[in-house]
Amino acid sequence: MLEIYIKTILAITVLLAFIVPGYILRKLGVIEKSGKKALSSILLYVCQPALIIASFCVFSDEDFAEIQTIGYLPILKNFFVAAILSLAAMLIVFACGKLLFIKYPDRNKADIFTYASIFSNCGFLGVPFIEILTDGSVLAVMYLMIFNVVFNILIWTLGVWLITGDKKNISIKKILLNPLILSTPVALLLFFVPQINFFMFEPLKDLQLFPSYLSTMTAPLSMIIVGISMADIPIKNLFNDAGIYLTGLLRLIVAPVITLGLAMAAQFAFSGMLSPTPQSDYIFLAPVIAMAMSPAATIVAMSEQYGKDTSCATAAFVANTLFSVITLPLIMSLALYLWGLVF
Repeated sequence: MLEIYIKTILAITVLLAFIVPGYILRKLGVIEKSGKKALSSILLYVCQPALIIASFCVFSDEDFAEIQTIGYLPILKNFFVAAILSLAAMLIVFACGKLLFIKYPDRNKADIFTYASIFSNCGFLGVPFIEILTDGSVLAVMYLMIFNVVFNILIWTLGVWLITGDKKNISIKKILLNPLILSTPVALLLFFVPQINFFMFEPLKDLQLFPSYLSTMTAPLSMIIVGISMADIPIKNLFNDAGIYLTGLLRLIVAPVITLGLAMAAQFAFSGMLSPTPQSDYIFLAPVIAMAMSPAATIVAMSEQYGKDTSCATAAFVANTLFSVITLPLIMSLALYLWGLVF
């Protein structure tokens, strides 16, 4: 447990450190307020799609050999179960969020808090943590990325509706042409048809650098955007709204506990249809880990993209990221202990 605490503090410290450049540059006037929207567009439409491509299409030779040895049909079944579990968890948390903030006086803030409650920092923090727990297992990381796929679909549907408050902003055409959504079937096609995965062709392996480099920009860029937003609001505003604490309760404690309960039920329900594979427990545990993370950093980028209350979004993100230093190791330790006890 001490190791998890140390890793948690170090990971969140690194994440929060990326805020500093954005904060300083904005305070010095080097970055104009309008520049934040441009950076948000790069994050949402370039870096995040690259993260999906890199996760499903770029592997070491050893990992690629392991995937081919297991076979794609068992992995497809595992992906399906992980996706169903992830979707159920996020929809239940959405219902809890709507109930929790149903009487909140400011409806715009209520929707931002609900967004922060549903969507976690599953990619930026989730991937490093699952790598720590599994010694870098590519399969465990991929189960987490299936959560990320469901997460991305819901962000551009349910998330857009929550941020904007208007269903008219949810356009089928916009969703289908969204680079993040487009990258998902492309990545899955390249994964399940390795014969056309040109990233793994030996003469073309240098092409891996393109999605890999862009994907590594995701966390730093998202936090730089948060830093720019923080420069425009008083620090005291990070902690002076009761909604921030309610968001933390739901995001950091209730959401992972609900997901753990669903994961245990799913293990009993689906274990018979799944072939044993390395790290198969993480088909069920990856969504739990993802839902234990702090709020998604994209909440600030999305608020900026749609001209909404970025100060509220920034406060919800930063305050609950700090709170997660305490909650995250406790929730993860409890989840792993209970899972080992039952299974």
